[in-house]
This record gives sequence, C-alpha cells and structure tokens, in this order.
Amino acid sequence: MKILEYLTPERVKLHLTGETKKEIIKEMAQLFVKSGELAPEDLEEFVKEINEREKLTPTGMQDGIAIPHARTPFVSKLSLALGISDTGVDFESMDGEPSKLIFMIAAPEETKKEHLDLLAEISKLSYEEELIEKIEKLNSVEEIFETLKLQ
Repeated sequence: MKILEYLTPERVKLHLTGETKKEIIKEMAQLFVKSGELAPEDLEEFVKEINEREKLTPTGMQDGIAIPHARTPFVSKLSLALGISDTGVDFESMDGEPSKLIFMIAAPEETKKEHLDLLAEISKLSYEEELIEKIEKLNSVEEIFETLKLQ
C-alpha cells in the first residue's frame, strides 16, 4: 500500500494556519470538501466525528506526525489529506513534541482493514526522521509528491 494511492494534490495544504488541534482538524476537513470527497453540508458532522475520535485516543505519534482519522458514512472511498504546520500543533503526541505533519484519514465505515493498513503505512513514517524533516521543509505540493513517490 502506498500513501499516494489515497492522497491528491487538492488535499495537501502547506502552511496550515490553525493553532489548536480543533482548528487544524476543521482546516484539514475542508480539504475533503475542496476535493469533492465530502459534501459541504456534511463538513460539521465529519469534523465532530474526528474530534470525538481524538477524545478516545489522541492521534499524535512521535517525531512530529499526527494522524487524525474517522470511519464515517460521509465519504464513499478511503481518502487522505496532508497538512503541514510550520510551528507545530499539540496533538498530545507520544514524545510530547508538537505535530507538524498532519495526515487526516476519511474512511467509509466498511473499510476497516484498508483503513488500518493506511494508518500503519503512515505510522511507519514516524521512524523515518530524515524524511519527515525533509517533507516539513518542502515548499510545494509537487515536491511533496515527488518525495513520497520514493517511499
């Protein structure tokens, strides 16, 4: 499984503006609306589901990665968005560090295995410190895709 199978350029945002976890989640959820994966009228409910999932177990990993996610009836196919925060946001990560790379997964309710496989694939990135640092510093969506293609 490759991360790029689920990520599109419309769902990548450099320089996220949110300063809190809730602001980042809302900002990133809008990327699914922009790409047509999520209907505008379902945005608030989708954000609510992501926030509820965060309350169960925070999704901050280590080395600056967070993976907020939800299985939801509001999307028809497994999709991924990537946001980069220049300053980092507190996602209650395992190492206490702010998260700069935010991977948000929107998964249909019936895609349990595929959803877990994508989570695992993104989690593997947390062991690639040099790659994470490189992605954090990239200045274009094209560069991000080129870098992830090599994975």
